[in-house]
Amino acid sequence: MRKILHTMILFIILALFTGCAITKTVVGDFYLEHKKYDSGQKYFKNKLKENNSDASSQYYYGRFLLLKKNEKEALVHLKKAVALDNKNANYHSWLAIAYSRQKQYNKEREFYLKALKINKNHLQSLTYLAHNYYEAKEYKNSLKYYAKSLKLQEFNHSSLYNRALSLNKLRRVPEEKLAWLAYLEYYPSGLFAQKAVRFLNTLGSFDYRNHIIGIRTLTLKNIRFENFETTIDNSSISSLDLLGKILNKKTNIDIHIVVYQQNNILLAKEKAKSIQKYLLKKYPNIDASRLKLSWFDTAKILLINKRKYILGEHVDFISIDEKKK
Repeated sequence: MRKILHTMILFIILALFTGCAITKTVVGDFYLEHKKYDSGQKYFKNKLKENNSDASSQYYYGRFLLLKKNEKEALVHLKKAVALDNKNANYHSWLAIAYSRQKQYNKEREFYLKALKINKNHLQSLTYLAHNYYEAKEYKNSLKYYAKSLKLQEFNHSSLYNRALSLNKLRRVPEEKLAWLAYLEYYPSGLFAQKAVRFLNTLGSFDYRNHIIGIRTLTLKNIRFENFETTIDNSSISSLDLLGKILNKKTNIDIHIVVYQQNNILLAKEKAKSIQKYLLKKYPNIDASRLKLSWFDTAKILLINKRKYILGEHVDFISIDEKKK
């Protein structure tokens, strides 16, 4: 706490040398960054008592009111900020968000577009405008603005995910597959990753699979090997490491490593042993007895939405919780 206050004091002292408007920006951003919403609201409320015609104070006060879920009053102050300074893209963009909280979606869109006239590269406006179009089922427009936001920030989480959803709605299957894969390259874990994998699997793409390990769902890349060999491909190492770390921590879980290799039982067996060998070498605290091996000379058959998929080579991980032994 003392360190945070010390940092704030330094910012304010610096800002005093550069002008009053900068002071408000520094203070406002400080309170927002450190989630001191009550203090921020109080500070700018006092500033407005001193000068009700200050655009910066109107803007920040509106921001803090939004965070306190006082949307109606926030809208009033953000409108005043825009009226006092109609050349600030941030003001327009946050006014649009205030309109969205009031479910005035046409006004929301209007002010994102105005923000983009001021600054065509305003990332927040590009992203949220795309969301606005998506919710209105205008998927071609949403796709257009998600693409623009990703040119500015290629790892933008919501743009990556919703771009794929837009392509799904437009039934542009080849592009949708690539979009989900791009999302998973940046965000390979978590609830949204699991959803992305389900979309991919439904499209017949099995580069990723969701596995139940213990009580959690684990998203892993499909384990690949060099062509018809037992050497694990480098692209699969990160997934095996994630699995190894979980087994290293959750000592009550055993797993079956199940390999399918159509019409080649020997290769299936050697692949299973290769995975076991990697995990035991990299994570020596894992007892070998916890890694069961199974192999089959048949294809893996998956039934998804009543559609059958046949995978000539595939790796499954099936966990056995200690309580179920």
